[in-house]
Amino acid sequence: MAERLGVAIIGTGTIANAHMRSLEHHAPACVVGVYDVLHDRAEAFAKKWNIEVVASDLDKILHRSDVDAVIVSTPPFAHMGPTIAALEAGKHVLCEKPFAFDPAEAVKMTEASERTGKHLAVASARQRCWAASRKAQELASSGELGDVYHVRSSAFRFRGRPGIDILRDTHWFIDHARAGGGALIDIGVYQIDALLWILGNPKVTSVLCSTRMGIGSPAPAPLVQDVEDHAVVMFTCEGGKSGILEITWSSNMSNVNQFLVFGTKAGLKFSPLTMTAPGPYNQLRPVEQKILDVTDEDTSGFGDVSQQFVDAILAGKVPHTPARHALEVTRVMEAAYQSAKTGHAVSLA
Repeated sequence: MAERLGVAIIGTGTIANAHMRSLEHHAPACVVGVYDVLHDRAEAFAKKWNIEVVASDLDKILHRSDVDAVIVSTPPFAHMGPTIAALEAGKHVLCEKPFAFDPAEAVKMTEASERTGKHLAVASARQRCWAASRKAQELASSGELGDVYHVRSSAFRFRGRPGIDILRDTHWFIDHARAGGGALIDIGVYQIDALLWILGNPKVTSVLCSTRMGIGSPAPAPLVQDVEDHAVVMFTCEGGKSGILEITWSSNMSNVNQFLVFGTKAGLKFSPLTMTAPGPYNQLRPVEQKILDVTDEDTSGFGDVSQQFVDAILAGKVPHTPARHALEVTRVMEAAYQSAKTGHAVSLA
């Protein structure tokens, strides 16, 4: 097994810095080069992180012999091209979220991975690396919770619209043509992935969604926001399973976030991860047991999405965040936006 993985980063915007913060002290990773269509930005990024190679075009970085894997951290409308090119050049890929706007693009990327025999991981599954999510999935899959039949995530930001309240230089977040949507496709993808993963990745059969825009002060001129601040999604799955997601960039609410898992033997709630089950002598009284002493987001001993990708590739293992699962999330997201537009549930059966 190789000791180090040579990594190239494609796209050097905000999220690329998050990958570098993760990898710069992760010994198995060696970031050897970068590429961005904005060459000046790539040069500034390389200088900041002491990266030697700034490629003048994508082909040059993909055909370097010291590049084993690529992190595609371009804006979402530009994921498919470099992802497929990297896979066909013989590189493993970690693609940023959302995987794609159109499931057809997600299918092409997934099939390119399977055709070339190179792994494709997707960052929409970041939360799978968190201690609480990993333990919840372990308890669900082991049968300790019984049949896990329903999951729910409610995540409300008070004010956190990218391009307006936060990340004020990344205006593409509020532009539907470039972002594909707002809160739902930006941060809701994490929750959809985690909910489906804990359910056992069943096939989703129907999706109902409602969205709303206009919570908080409007985008300052000349910026125009045409994506949602708030979304509610309900989905049903094969086997009678179901899930609900409430997700916001902007709301007049705070400190009420929840992540809940309902099983026929026991249930879970996050923050901190706690199991609730009937008492041994009185079935009508709940007994709560704290499961973890670390924070929900803790990744120590496992690695975050960037580190886990590197470690999995070096170990010859399938990454923890595979493309096939991200493809199902993409289908759910497209159905959710279609439902919000039409006002009717969308069947995926």
